[in-house]
Amino acid sequence: MSSVNVVTSDIPPPSAAVVAENEKESSLPYRFTINLPVNMSMTNSGNTELLQDGQRVWRLAIRSAGAKALMLYFDRFSIPEGGKLFVYNPSRTMMFGAYTSANTNSFGTFACPLIAGETLVLEYDAPTDLAIPEMHISEVAYAFRGFTSYEENNPVASAGNCEVNVNCSEANNWQKQKRGVVKIIIKDSLGGSRICSGSMINNTDNDGTPYLLTANHCGRYSRPVDLSQWLIYFNYEMPGCPNTIPLAGKSLLGAVMKAHGGTEYTGSDFYLVRLTESIPDSLHVYFNGWSREEVSSPNGTGIHHPAGDVKKISTYILPLLSSNYPGNPSPCFWEVFWTFTVHGHGVTEGGSSGSPIFNPQGQIVGTLTGGDSACDTGSINLSDYYGKFSWHWDKNGTDSASVLKYWLDPHNTGVTTMGGWALGIQDYSMEAISLYPNPAHDKTTINFENESLPEGGVNISLLDVLGNPCTALNITETAKGRYVVGLQSLSPGLYFLVISGRNYYKSMKLLKM
Repeated sequence: MSSVNVVTSDIPPPSAAVVAENEKESSLPYRFTINLPVNMSMTNSGNTELLQDGQRVWRLAIRSAGAKALMLYFDRFSIPEGGKLFVYNPSRTMMFGAYTSANTNSFGTFACPLIAGETLVLEYDAPTDLAIPEMHISEVAYAFRGFTSYEENNPVASAGNCEVNVNCSEANNWQKQKRGVVKIIIKDSLGGSRICSGSMINNTDNDGTPYLLTANHCGRYSRPVDLSQWLIYFNYEMPGCPNTIPLAGKSLLGAVMKAHGGTEYTGSDFYLVRLTESIPDSLHVYFNGWSREEVSSPNGTGIHHPAGDVKKISTYILPLLSSNYPGNPSPCFWEVFWTFTVHGHGVTEGGSSGSPIFNPQGQIVGTLTGGDSACDTGSINLSDYYGKFSWHWDKNGTDSASVLKYWLDPHNTGVTTMGGWALGIQDYSMEAISLYPNPAHDKTTINFENESLPEGGVNISLLDVLGNPCTALNITETAKGRYVVGLQSLSPGLYFLVISGRNYYKSMKLLKM
């Protein structure tokens, strides 16, 4: 990208009184931005420079004082083939793009991901003979809360201090399930943007259809055009247990509603959408399984993004109670009481709405509507309510727009439970050789204990996507048949772990986060 000068447009921030009023809002889902109407395009904002190499570069900086983060909504968006749009912060430590003609949708809308701080920069690069794109910014979303700022050695989290990061030991047995849980930035017709959580969910065809399950109260005010501007964040989490610097995650844009049922007060409160963008294999998404049996789960977890923060885990050890949500006469909810664990006492907060609760088999049995739990001492032992998956299945109505069964069991197999399905990287935990964790951060462990290895042992190597061997690896045998592979020296990306010996060869994909 070029060094062309940039013009800054200052957008007056909302008044302190308006921010304070919105901070007090407790209605669901969790509102975190005030959307400021603007009228900005390449023809009336920013500046353009023609470069000697035949490129045209347009740049615009947008600033709104005091914002924790900014994002943009475009009501007209059409880029000709050959053009590239980028969005980043002034220091370029956060950068998204290139967005191209492939990002055009049927509504002609677009939204860029959140950029931390009070300033973001747009840059459009194209050959000089290319037509001017139609890019009209209609709203600047001013985040006044719900955006986590983590600085080196000084983390400032938006979630409560009792919450437990999803890579703490409490989540050791839930590493597959966490890969399906997402943060959703919701555009609706009420103004402002809101945060919910949700989960990618499997169907009986095991075909990776990109269905996302959340709560109906999260989507009830979103028109089809608003859904086209939903942002779905994957893998936004801490790399380990402590609050350090989070993994940036990856966002996809747009969804189409398929079915919904009830609200807090009229049904089991579910909302099923299908994502409009293809999910890259590199995200290593796990489509969570489910159980539609009307059976109380004895223990399990909830995984969610409280207050829009990095992914957290909450644990329950008491059986779920069949219940009704306050004001809802139907027994279509599971009531849960969370428990203290090694690293905290996970609860739920605004932003957790729509997140899944899992049984011991790792299957979704409900989606979060709300409740009273919180990190303060007076609320930490209070309960929360999850709409029953069994009720979502076939009890909110009779047609395909009001129940799940037509979408998640399209051939009417009648199964009552369903396992998960992994996208991109095969899950090897059920095979003779196990590789865990995968994706991995600093290290992964290979377990050969159940595999018959050739005489003379095996060689272990790691190749990059071009087939080049990676050097400076630290491979340590911790026990007979168990090896730890250190990955600290590797850049994030996809690798191939190769195990070879006499008449023996196996290759596995490994994702370094």
